[in-house]
Amino acid sequence: MEDAYIGLDVGTQGMKGVVVDTRGLVMRSAFSAYPTQSPAPGWQEQHPQDWLKAYDEVLQQLVEGHLPVRFAGIGFTGQMHTTVVSDGQGHPLRPAILWSDTRAASYGAALEHRFGLEALLRMTGNKPLANFSLLRLLWLQDHEPALFAQIQQVAVAKDWVRNQVTGTFVSEVTDASGTYLFDVEHRQWATSWMKDLAILPGWWADAVESATVVGSLTRGPEQLLGLPVAAGAGDQEASAVGTGLASERELGISLGTSGVVFWPRGRFSVPPHPSVHAFCHVVPQMWHWMAVTQSAALSLRWYRDALAPSLSYKDLDQLALTSPAGSQGLLFFPYLQGERAPLMNAAAQGTFMGLRPVHTSGDLVRAVMEGVVFSLYHAWMVMQPAQQAPLDRMVATGGGALSGLWMQILADVFRSQVTVVGDPGAAVGAAWLAYWALRGQSAVLPLDVRVTRDPSPDQTLYHTRFQEYRMMAEKLNAIWV
Repeated sequence: MEDAYIGLDVGTQGMKGVVVDTRGLVMRSAFSAYPTQSPAPGWQEQHPQDWLKAYDEVLQQLVEGHLPVRFAGIGFTGQMHTTVVSDGQGHPLRPAILWSDTRAASYGAALEHRFGLEALLRMTGNKPLANFSLLRLLWLQDHEPALFAQIQQVAVAKDWVRNQVTGTFVSEVTDASGTYLFDVEHRQWATSWMKDLAILPGWWADAVESATVVGSLTRGPEQLLGLPVAAGAGDQEASAVGTGLASERELGISLGTSGVVFWPRGRFSVPPHPSVHAFCHVVPQMWHWMAVTQSAALSLRWYRDALAPSLSYKDLDQLALTSPAGSQGLLFFPYLQGERAPLMNAAAQGTFMGLRPVHTSGDLVRAVMEGVVFSLYHAWMVMQPAQQAPLDRMVATGGGALSGLWMQILADVFRSQVTVVGDPGAAVGAAWLAYWALRGQSAVLPLDVRVTRDPSPDQTLYHTRFQEYRMMAEKLNAIWV
């Protein structure tokens, strides 16, 4: 009977669980949804007890049917930044504040005013944003002081669930990186920084490396009790395990609803632009930089829903193929939900520029695709000053990677070969981290390579078009306030 590992993802919409064998193949998966509450504009909350209910349901589904395996370990991942405040036994004092909650946005500017952005970057590697846990704690201190005085434990979502089902109190370096209370360079809590802000260091558990066994399962189906439990990782880092991103000469592009540029780093350094995050990676003594563009595949979905609701995405692909590279001079700026990297402007707006009577619907679709890739390349451009060697490979995942044309545009704009892989998801990465924890970090999860795209020989057009895009994006950004 072969070994198998369980991965659990405490996602935004629900809990996903997978059973993965030692070849990295998913043998079974399960999902249980839970609700999100929005008690005020910009607020997003979930009840941690709903996560535990989903945990029970998912594990029960995974063991039903009696797979011919021996369960050897379990790993956890989940939504980064989502914050749970608890009493001394880990009982939540209020609903969890989700990563997408914006109530604490003003606290970032306040921290910058008090300490200076340069000092904050040196201390944490990151610009203070509304989704970091620290800002939520400062908001609670001001708006719910009686509750704030009762806090004895704080944890992010996946750590809270794991702690509840093991009886241990442990944090983990990748998710700790997203709290804004962590010394990312030295992979430890910034205790003096906490004390400056009246945050008690004892609220946070010791942070261990991702592939560390931190306890055994005390809650779940009988056949799983006592199972070794790995610390796991945040969802972006766990997904990088599934796509094999662990070298400075590799770049990951996720073309989902939002777009992510993920660059592993062999040493810590402060990113050259404040829109780029610096977090610990799952591999000990490795870090990663990450930049996000808000509306990647969402931009194409908007176009379809608003202007071509009868067309499928495959139809849109074929329509875009009727337009030449460069979309006959049309530019699209995919800022439908503002923009993070590198503009950092929530007021940025989606824009078509250069429309003329000659333009067709194919030009519009292709311009959307090109604009999204330009926005990703714009984010990569601000990282590039730190690049010391050419990339060996670029790995692309996400729904947008299913489009052959979109991947060709990506290869042409980045001037690099693109390997499109099936993204096994964060839950599979969490299961593989349990494998690493129990067997040693020697096995690479096999990649599901779908297709490889080489850049076109003549890259002059897209080089020129990107320069025009960047110049206009900077001019527009100055008027979006």
